[in-house]
Amino acid sequence: MNRKIVLIAMVAILVVTVTIGLTLSISEAFRAESRTSTLFDHSKLAQSRIGYSFGVAYIDLNKWGFKGPIVPTNRGWFGNLTINADQARAIVEADIPNFKIGTISSSKMDWIIPIEDDKGVVLSIRISKISAPTVEQARSIVEESLKKGWSAGEPKLMGTIYIVPIIDSNNLTIGYVMVDGKSGEILRRPSTILKINSEQAKTIVNNAIKEFKVGEVKDRVNVWVVGIKYKDKVIMNIILAKLNTPTSEDAKKVVEESLKKGWSAGEPKQLRFIYNVPIIDYKGNTIGNVKVDGKTGEIMPIALPPLRK
Repeated sequence: MNRKIVLIAMVAILVVTVTIGLTLSISEAFRAESRTSTLFDHSKLAQSRIGYSFGVAYIDLNKWGFKGPIVPTNRGWFGNLTINADQARAIVEADIPNFKIGTISSSKMDWIIPIEDDKGVVLSIRISKISAPTVEQARSIVEESLKKGWSAGEPKLMGTIYIVPIIDSNNLTIGYVMVDGKSGEILRRPSTILKINSEQAKTIVNNAIKEFKVGEVKDRVNVWVVGIKYKDKVIMNIILAKLNTPTSEDAKKVVEESLKKGWSAGEPKQLRFIYNVPIIDYKGNTIGNVKVDGKTGEIMPIALPPLRK
């Protein structure tokens, strides 16, 4: 009986040891893979990745050894297809002349350059900040590549979606476009192209200042929060210390007098699709910021939860 118990205990220890060993090995493999995937050749325009059309995930086909559709017929994993691979490729090829660069955004190590047609974003390209330290350089790299000519490569079928590689003039895969095999439509994200530039955002705010009104004054412990309204919506808050303005009426009066003496818009700073425009008082001090939607040119109301007292 004791020998049986000892044997069982030894088997259990062996199983646990093997399991831990495999776990550590797998974890190390994933860490090594992660390190390898970040050390790509920065001289290339971009890594060979798929950008999921409605998300921010990226899949490296080469890393995972993707070889094409599992079933080489006109039926996908989740239903019948109305187009074949050649037709998917032709759809993308016909759309390439419409490609243009959208609004570039930034990650920690890369510039993310959206490529759009007339209906929205069709793919995104990543450019390393090592090879392109500024956003202008990143834009220039992609613009020059696009001018030299892109083409559609051989599609791969995933489910009912055709993954169509985009090939540059050096025969490098720089990104992927997704085509719905059921509808024959290219999958797109909303457009990132702005309708106004920085100077226009500044002009919009300067014109709007004439209609600014001092709104409600809220009590927040040691300060007063004075709301500034534009078209009946709070678009900015000004914070005043109670030490200098003991009552809410004092705080409101100070802001009203400052507004009468003249405010102006400072130099906007762009954050993706939003222009953050500083408001400068008659003394040259920045007293707040107004946000302008770069897509619509409209001044945005404050969309924050109420402050706690």
